[in-house]
Amino acid sequence: MIEPVGLDPLLQGFAPGAPMGWRDGQSVPIERFLGVAAALARRLPQGGHCINACEDRLNFLAGFAAALMTRSVTLLPQSRAPNVLRDLGRSHAGAYRLADVEVGPWQERYEPIDAPAFPRDQIAVILFTSGTTGTPRPHAKTWGSLVAGARALQARVPDVVGASIVGAVPPQHMWGLETTVMLPLQSGCAVDSSCPLLPAEIAAALAGIQGPRWLVATPAHLRACALSGQPLPALAGVLCSTAPLPEETAQRVEEIGGAPVFEIYGSTETGAIATRRTARTQVFEAVAGIEISVAGDQAVAQGGHLHSPVDLNDVLLAKGGAQFVVQGRAADLVKIGGKRSSLGALTAELNRVPGVLDGVFWLPDPAPGESRLTAFAVAPGIDKAAIVAHLRDRIDPVFLPRPLMLVESLPRNAAGKLSRDDLKALAAQEWQSVPASHPALAGHFPGNPVVPGAWLLALVERAVRQQFGDGLHLLGMPEASFRSPLRPEDRFRIVLDRIAQDRVGFRIEGEAALVADGTLLMRSSP
Repeated sequence: MIEPVGLDPLLQGFAPGAPMGWRDGQSVPIERFLGVAAALARRLPQGGHCINACEDRLNFLAGFAAALMTRSVTLLPQSRAPNVLRDLGRSHAGAYRLADVEVGPWQERYEPIDAPAFPRDQIAVILFTSGTTGTPRPHAKTWGSLVAGARALQARVPDVVGASIVGAVPPQHMWGLETTVMLPLQSGCAVDSSCPLLPAEIAAALAGIQGPRWLVATPAHLRACALSGQPLPALAGVLCSTAPLPEETAQRVEEIGGAPVFEIYGSTETGAIATRRTARTQVFEAVAGIEISVAGDQAVAQGGHLHSPVDLNDVLLAKGGAQFVVQGRAADLVKIGGKRSSLGALTAELNRVPGVLDGVFWLPDPAPGESRLTAFAVAPGIDKAAIVAHLRDRIDPVFLPRPLMLVESLPRNAAGKLSRDDLKALAAQEWQSVPASHPALAGHFPGNPVVPGAWLLALVERAVRQQFGDGLHLLGMPEASFRSPLRPEDRFRIVLDRIAQDRVGFRIEGEAALVADGTLLMRSSP
């Protein structure tokens, strides 16, 4: 439990002259870090709010320390998009923005200072949730809670003490803040200044540091490393969070890195509260001081570095003591046709399809009385029919995606997450329209043109071949109803459902109304 009064130091575990970090393969000693932070603090206003937008991790660390020295609260938005930063500045009057160019220079000699300590009840940061399940929400963290959380995580992975860390996640995210800012500060770790993204960049950053190497990443990063074949320097360990980590990905990364992969369970609200070695077990164990209670579908975490009980967003299965299994996010549970599954489980199956590099299931805002799943897949050289056929063997047909969209990439943020707004925008790309100049419109109600139904049905037949394979032949149309006219330039999309081996249901959906629906009778080529 956090003591409500007293001080906690900025640094623990560093010997004189020890590296605080690495930049371009060169070590940055702890004394220089303290000098840069103190010099920056003398230039910053006292109190108020600081939007730390530094991309260089050492600059972020210096800015974070300087804000603590001036009793400023660091604001960490869920995105560094210009409109997000503008809105944050408006909602926190007087907030100043700290960029990389305002930190340093790091090459100068600075007067030595002693490492400061700060009150445990001092508000250190306000973080914002990622927006994956709705509107981002602010969460304030005290210095004492951040320190206590870092110490609890260090106790679970003690080999990180004195090592060096490469982080593939930005420090503005809770996961990045915990593991590439607080964990180093409280464990005597050095941290690389970069934030690599691609497997080759991650390997190069790891190769540029000395001593035992730890990698902090997300499942998306680790999956990319596992699929790329990119060799990694010998690792001491890997820390992973932000989404469920597939067992096979953890096993593959342990093979190529020669070190254990620890998955951390937590959230912006709680920080890290449990760990597991995913390659060996699906069971999480809570860190010291944290208690997990489960009643029905509601789980609550309390104790340890938490100031008050926190309702968790996941459905947990208690395994006794401090152990539990995550069964899925409560918001991810879907029920279609009287059957239940989770978006996480369905996404895991999609990512097991050979040739799928990245994928996700998504539940759009449903029309009244219906729920249909959409899936996005990054799968160069693989057609929709092959992916759907693979899924059909592994999931209940009611959960097959309608539609499945093949995309060049998923709009993941720097923490590897996907927001609902980004997925909505991606889904909108599937919409199509018939231009007013299209020859199919010639003579079709001049002066008040309507897209011919025969042309729309031809588009449906083409979509069937694209989704289920070119070997299908149209035998007939047992039923078809046109519900509302479609005008030139109106946007529409075609949704298909393989309701039987020889039948495909279709819907032509306009933005404002259903255009047509019905059934096609198909036959596969012998």
